[in-house]
Amino acid sequence: MKRILSIALIVLVSSFWNGSFAQINGGFKMGIDFSNLKWDIGSTSMNDQFDTKRLITPRLGFFMDVNIVEGLFANIGVYGSSKGFRYKDTRTIDGVDYDSKEYQILATIDIPLNVGYRYDFGGITAFGMLGPNLSYGLYATALYKANGEYDNDHQTVGKEISDTFKPMNFGINVEAGVELDRFQFSAYFTQGLSELSNIDAQSIKSSVFGLNVAIKFGNVE
Repeated sequence: MKRILSIALIVLVSSFWNGSFAQINGGFKMGIDFSNLKWDIGSTSMNDQFDTKRLITPRLGFFMDVNIVEGLFANIGVYGSSKGFRYKDTRTIDGVDYDSKEYQILATIDIPLNVGYRYDFGGITAFGMLGPNLSYGLYATALYKANGEYDNDHQTVGKEISDTFKPMNFGINVEAGVELDRFQFSAYFTQGLSELSNIDAQSIKSSVFGLNVAIKFGNVE
């Protein structure tokens, strides 16, 4: 995973500074993610048990577009984001029960690899793209607020059965939006396909939809 990240970052940075790549442009993208982790133990949906809601978190990163032929392009991005859910529960602190706000958080680096098509309607360009998404977990925690104070139960990301989450996650990504000059506005959805849990009897898979705003660097055709 470190090798993939290094190659992606090198290509992105090089494209921004090398003016000879007329068919390559990139930029900065930020947005808001509405994520969920579908959590099942056997045939029981723990999301239903705890009445979970989507986690709302920021998304930041860089992207690069490579034009293939007129209208058709390849897209790669490197983004920092979080996945998880939130719910209400009860925590016992020093023998006293308190209502609590619970947040399951998995911080990740996401690398979408898309193929897209854009069409100019005269001043406004619409685009859509589709492709696989690679996600690498960096940190996980169960954050909660009870008795007016925040605390957390630290979790682990790794390949052992004792770890809460697996580090690698594979999914499918779809994104669509419009471009106005060098500004881009889009919505996207990513469905995780691979298993995040290290426990055989438990299944955890991610899903995220979000809204993005991007600005392109350099010359914009």
